[in-house]
Amino acid sequence: MKRSIATALMIVAACTAPSGGGPDATGAGTRATFVLANNAGLVALDAACKPIGRIVELPSQSAAATPSLSPDRTKMAFALTQPPSKTTGFGSDIFEVKLDGSGFRALVEHEAENVFYASPRYDPTANALYVHKRAAIVRNGQYVGNTDEILRVDLATGQRTTLVSDASDPTISPDGKRMVYVHLKDALPDGLWVVSLPSGGDARPFLATRDTFIYLQTPRFSPSGSDIVFSAAGRQTGATLGGRPAHLGIPSELFLVTGDGTKLSSLGPTGDDVIPAWSPDATKIAYVGVGTFTIMTLADQKATVCAQGEQFFFGDPLWVR
Repeated sequence: MKRSIATALMIVAACTAPSGGGPDATGAGTRATFVLANNAGLVALDAACKPIGRIVELPSQSAAATPSLSPDRTKMAFALTQPPSKTTGFGSDIFEVKLDGSGFRALVEHEAENVFYASPRYDPTANALYVHKRAAIVRNGQYVGNTDEILRVDLATGQRTTLVSDASDPTISPDGKRMVYVHLKDALPDGLWVVSLPSGGDARPFLATRDTFIYLQTPRFSPSGSDIVFSAAGRQTGATLGGRPAHLGIPSELFLVTGDGTKLSSLGPTGDDVIPAWSPDATKIAYVGVGTFTIMTLADQKATVCAQGEQFFFGDPLWVR
């Protein structure tokens, strides 16, 4: 089933707990090539995709997701779902930790029951964070839907400003001038949109996808800003994208779109929805799913399995160095 990031956080939090059974916290992030957020916590992996330790020990029965690196690549922000709070109930927050395991702190905390913060993305200046907020709408004691918006959070003051509504999965251009995101209609993905930063106010379609995809998620700007990769499942059989047939339903594929939104191509199937991570030199993309940690080389679109195992059935990777 196709699912949103916020829904995934609720599922993970209800079904898994990272404490016990995984690598010990060792500050291994300073030696990591990758970091993987999943039910084992924030796990550092070496160049062979072998776990070498946790970045930090997270609270018991919590789940980390959607991490992102700071502009100087020394720390990360991530979503954390924990057991319900006595004051604000069930939800998710945004935390930050340095790769050496120090500086673990909350950046954005949910203010009410069933409010979920996810997908943090640093401004290139590191002065602000862009986050997806999903809040349940309850009327007369009955759940009737969600509100979805992307907020800009001033990290010095904590002030939160709504940038766009009906939005999720932000990605920020390396120059900090644009944000591309998943536009939602009736809480379902409706296409990729773009808005200027930091002002906002000019949100508009970036890539026409309504007749092409039944689902899409997690756009990610390349380090140069020249391309965006995202995960999607196709709507039309018989249609072609980049010389490959668009598919129907699972499996999903990775797609690449130029930074100006004019050219779309398929990078090949991934078996399920995945969260792509660019290599620092923008020549490769890593993703995790269906029991494998896979690295794709863009030049020839060759997908190589770096590691296999039950720890790779789902997870959100970062390519640290």
